[in-house]
Amino acid sequence: MRTIKFRGKRIKDGKWIYGNIANYSSNFCSLNINKLVIFENIASFTTDNFGFVVNDCEVADNTVGQFTGLLDRNGKEIYEGDIVQLDYITTSGKHRIGLSFEVKWCTQEGCWVGWDGFVENTLQQTRKMFVVKGNIHDNPELLKGEAE
Repeated sequence: MRTIKFRGKRIKDGKWIYGNIANYSSNFCSLNINKLVIFENIASFTTDNFGFVVNDCEVADNTVGQFTGLLDRNGKEIYEGDIVQLDYITTSGKHRIGLSFEVKWCTQEGCWVGWDGFVENTLQQTRKMFVVKGNIHDNPELLKGEAE
């Protein structure tokens, strides 16, 4: 069975949180509350007299990415929004480091791809050659080739 989980940056402290995702909304006392939350376990919510307390797991919606179900060459989980780098050995035995790609979902192909701004490369076929170097939220410079 495929593991379905997400990650996002907590609004409270900017730290990454991993787990299940929910859109928490409430119209309590004429207050419109709409929060995107990620939590490790549905039973981990703490409650008070007013309902669920979700401040500790509220995430910025633009940072949410889904786990692809794939691992890089080093066994690290690959998430949507990660920046992966092609890392391979040539037929002559030389180690080469190639382009960096952003991990995205391709609706047309129905699979996870590495996008370099021009070309989509299917990750499922070449995942053993990819290494996670960072993500588009913390390390956008990696896509420009400015950092190693």
